[in-house]
Amino acid sequence: MFSTPLSTSFSFSLRLARRSAATLLAFLFLPLFAHADLLVYDPFGLGDEPGDYLLGDDSTGINVLGGQNPVAQPTPFYASGWIQSGGDAQAVVAGSLHFPKFPFQGGRVTDAVQFSCCSFGRDGREIAGGLGGGRTPRTIYQSFLVDFGNQGTDDPDNFGKRAVEWFNGYDGSSPDGKLVVDLFVNSFSGVDDFRLAVTTPSGTSFASLNGGGLNLANMSGTHLVVMKFDFDPASSDTVSLYLDPTDSTESNWTPAAVVSAPNSDLFISHHGATANFTFSGGGHNPASYDEVRWGDTFADVTPFVPEPTSLTLLALGTAGLLARCRKRQN
Repeated sequence: MFSTPLSTSFSFSLRLARRSAATLLAFLFLPLFAHADLLVYDPFGLGDEPGDYLLGDDSTGINVLGGQNPVAQPTPFYASGWIQSGGDAQAVVAGSLHFPKFPFQGGRVTDAVQFSCCSFGRDGREIAGGLGGGRTPRTIYQSFLVDFGNQGTDDPDNFGKRAVEWFNGYDGSSPDGKLVVDLFVNSFSGVDDFRLAVTTPSGTSFASLNGGGLNLANMSGTHLVVMKFDFDPASSDTVSLYLDPTDSTESNWTPAAVVSAPNSDLFISHHGATANFTFSGGGHNPASYDEVRWGDTFADVTPFVPEPTSLTLLALGTAGLLARCRKRQN
């Protein structure tokens, strides 16, 4: 009867264990490295590298966001640098926003409370070639972290607007008339629940996030937002918003809002950071914006990482398996 030599059996077991461990590690770490369709990642890094920003302070006008033009990575996604709207400056400051299991680095975009009363800021950055316009079918995703701030000691019924915005045309002057997608709450116009609105030549449509009830008070803290833009010349353009997903599988999540442009006439030339217009006093905290990603799939823009405890247990288990195989071989 044929039998396998003991040393050969142990050698095979060791190779199998190594291969299994390597495969498992590759599978778990795949979200960290598999970004073939990631179009741009902007963590608002601070430093002197081509993709970095200068540390700024909009209250003093030092190194404001407008005019800065970091090199987009990994593709040349942008046509130009950030454009400031009038005197509404913003700046990149130290301290990244944090969301569970989501990678972060660099700083964040925000505004300062000025004149003991106010925060106001708006900037836009041009996307090379733009998106949509009834040309060819395309689906593209964007994710970002946002903290809409809070009213602190200010009057909660008199704060103004806080939003993330997208435009069709943006030269820094009167951008309100060029606003095409708006994620916002705005007490100026009596909108106290967060809405997603889409405006095209055909008109404006909107939906409240989760059907309503999400206001500035109960949306406090950092949120992960994933935008899905479906451009379809033969049907309608659709914008879907996913709020606070915790994994990279799109089918696991139901959009918090979906809005359509029935005539396929949505065109986005610029995206903004946050828009802050708060004149209620000096006790509020302005919004912040961070960790921008654009990609061709939901997974590209949601690179969740395993919990540190899970990684530690995995490493210990793998090391133990290899050690047992070596011991048996010896």
